[in-house]
Amino acid sequence: MTNYKWLLDAGHGGLTPEGVYTTAPAKMHIFADGLTFYEGVNNRTIVEKLSDLLIEARIDHAMVHDPEHDTPLRERVFRANHLFAKDKRCIYLSIHSDAMPEGAHGKGSGFAVYTSKGETRSDAIGKIFSAVYARELKEFKSREDRSDGDADKEEDFYVLRKTDCPALLVENLFFDNRREAEFLLSDAGQGRIAMTLFEAIVTTEKMFGIGR
Repeated sequence: MTNYKWLLDAGHGGLTPEGVYTTAPAKMHIFADGLTFYEGVNNRTIVEKLSDLLIEARIDHAMVHDPEHDTPLRERVFRANHLFAKDKRCIYLSIHSDAMPEGAHGKGSGFAVYTSKGETRSDAIGKIFSAVYARELKEFKSREDRSDGDADKEEDFYVLRKTDCPALLVENLFFDNRREAEFLLSDAGQGRIAMTLFEAIVTTEKMFGIGR
């Protein structure tokens, strides 16, 4: 048994066996040359790579998203809270990529780690994740609010507000930014992000009691 049980949530929907993107037309971007990015699909690929690393390291984890469909936020939170009620070691980790609004595509860049607003049990864990991201993905911008470079951002996202357990949401770069989209679509890029998340999880595991 590990110190924590990590509840992995790949944001948004994926592809059906017939190749239909279940979150379309939202959470996707088509570049001028036809390159298409499906956020929910990419999130799932990263989560699968992360899960493989966790299995090898024998770190407890579970999935709270549907393999194909865009599980409603309320259902994701219900699953997380149900697991937490049985196992107080749970930490919720929601994995996403970002995009700018229509008319500003391509102008956003960088990564961010979010916790809910105010001082919560999640803050110390978010600080660990932010520090590991800044160390492992140095070629990309950190979007943190504070000058120390290792503090998480705070937002009132539903999955952060409504989960009973400590909860984080990570935005892995911008999928409407060509450079960052190509990185996210590459096997090497997906592997690096999965490894970054893994290193953050391992660091948190070693600091048992953080955020409690």
